[in-house]
Amino acid sequence: MDLKELYSPIFIRHLGEAIQREYPLFRPDRLLADCLRADWPKLKLMERRDRLVNSLHRQLPADFEQAAPILRAIAPQFTGLAAVCLPQYVAQYGLAHWATAMALLKELTRYSSSEFAIRPFLIHAPQATETQMLRWAHDQDPAVRRLASEGLRPRLPWGIRLTQYVTDPAPIWPVLRELMTDKSEYVQKSVANNLNDISKDHPQAVIDWAQTYWGQTPQTTWILTRGLRTLFKQGNPAVLALEGYALSAADHLTGCSLTPTEQTASLGTATTLQYTMTAESGRSLPVYLGYRVHYVRQRQETTFKDFYIKRTTIRPGATVSGQVTRPWRQLTTRKLYSGDHVIELLVNTRVVATAHVKLTVEQTR
Repeated sequence: MDLKELYSPIFIRHLGEAIQREYPLFRPDRLLADCLRADWPKLKLMERRDRLVNSLHRQLPADFEQAAPILRAIAPQFTGLAAVCLPQYVAQYGLAHWATAMALLKELTRYSSSEFAIRPFLIHAPQATETQMLRWAHDQDPAVRRLASEGLRPRLPWGIRLTQYVTDPAPIWPVLRELMTDKSEYVQKSVANNLNDISKDHPQAVIDWAQTYWGQTPQTTWILTRGLRTLFKQGNPAVLALEGYALSAADHLTGCSLTPTEQTASLGTATTLQYTMTAESGRSLPVYLGYRVHYVRQRQETTFKDFYIKRTTIRPGATVSGQVTRPWRQLTTRKLYSGDHVIELLVNTRVVATAHVKLTVEQTR
């Protein structure tokens, strides 16, 4: 299902009826008609969310202080990604009501997420909102603690880019420091993603942070491994060394190969690739195995994506072999085109073997 279909007529009617039970002047049929105008099928997920929020505002009390209790009352009935329309209402119409908005965003994030909605407040009232985020980092609810990190991410997908933190991430560190030993995996993933965001603009700061926390607990090491993933893929020597992998490992391998079982493929099929490599005698080699697909774009330029195979240690003189399967299917995030797709075998981010698969994609009219 296309994600935009989360905002279906059924969802919109359900939302309208829930509001009507709390606020009898609200008309669900009017909400539905206002949303489902002629261009509705063309709107993307977040465009539909914004249309819905604007339509809600046309019927809810104009005074945000009166609208807030209605949203709070219906919130437990709506969960998941579609429910981010409720925090978005707060972002659009609650900026002048900071205290009420903060309390409401904290409540709403328990059912969906306020990670997008908090960002306008970080722009318009940064000091007060940063202080609030640090308080949330101590909250008993992991959903609220996650919001403290996720809302501060400089480059949150689908969210407003927080350029002040792209330039200077200093206000983020106190929150991450509090959450580095959090026991919730939900929170840990957010901390890791935040570090990964920061690493794209301040790599050395994240490396220094990682060297401080590496190995303190299994949780901190897991967070850092995930948070360093962009620097790892870039082959940053300090990061590879921290995780126990050397760029030079590729120099001590022989017989590296990557062979597709079929050199042609079509949309809807999959290609199996067999790989093998042998370590020189003398020492064991810790290796991180992956492969990189160079996808052909519409004008025949390429873009690549890396895929993980496994982590292992190759004993002196031993051979490692295996196979991977790469499906060829259209995704909402990546469209496939006909052409020669180069696939590379990676050892500790270095290319050690290359294969070619010619993909054919039938054009639809």
